[in-house]
Amino acid sequence: MTVINIATQIPSQITTLEQLHAWTGMALFRINADTTAIEGAGYTERVAQCGNFYVAADSKTRLITRTSLEVSPDYLSATGKPWMFVQPLSNTALPSSFSSN
Repeated sequence: MTVINIATQIPSQITTLEQLHAWTGMALFRINADTTAIEGAGYTERVAQCGNFYVAADSKTRLITRTSLEVSPDYLSATGKPWMFVQPLSNTALPSSFSSN
């Protein structure tokens, strides 16, 4: 699992849930770019993806993220918040460039 110290590794300039989501999507993509998962019979996909896409219809650029996270079957019978049952993608350390403003 990629362990982070919330107090010191999330850049202080991140102030919204949207910025935090973009940051985590980019970080997971950076450290798991080649990791794939089986998502259906005969179907595999990268576990983390993100990219900027220009939408000509409204002349805006959008960051699109996609993450495929394994969930422990314990979530069905245990108590706790659902996100606590998500399994690690890798043991890769967070690159230092993600910890600075």
